[in-house]
Amino acid sequence: MEPVNSKPKIGQKQTLLLLAVAGALLIGALVWRIVLEKNSLSSRIVRELAAHGLTVEAADLYQHEHRQGTTVAEMMADTDLTPAIEASRAAGFPSDVSRAGEVYCLLAGLGDGKVLTVFVVDEEIELAFLQLPGEENVLPVNAGAEADNG
Repeated sequence: MEPVNSKPKIGQKQTLLLLAVAGALLIGALVWRIVLEKNSLSSRIVRELAAHGLTVEAADLYQHEHRQGTTVAEMMADTDLTPAIEASRAAGFPSDVSRAGEVYCLLAGLGDGKVLTVFVVDEEIELAFLQLPGEENVLPVNAGAEADNG
């Protein structure tokens, strides 16, 4: 007669099968995470900034503001955007502050004290520039190697 609290025994084949299934699930989850991360908005922004001469990590980007159905100009109504537009165009970004859509304002502090400002409209960088704390002027994101984060 078996004891009341006895546990059913799992054979070696069943154990190996369970381990193989668990391993396959872990590998699948890892691949899925890599695919999602590669295609995330922040990863695409980081790649585009790198293509324009600025190295920044996705983890450094901070979402400052987000609005639906607006423009960069409306979001920044009290600010003269002319210097930012000029700096952004100099780096090769479209810089159309009247383009309407889902607008994100992202910020990142760079290692040299500069602040990266990126406006994304409908998941595409529209305006990007570097701010210098305590100063009125702004710089293009590709203003030189000294702008790189790191």
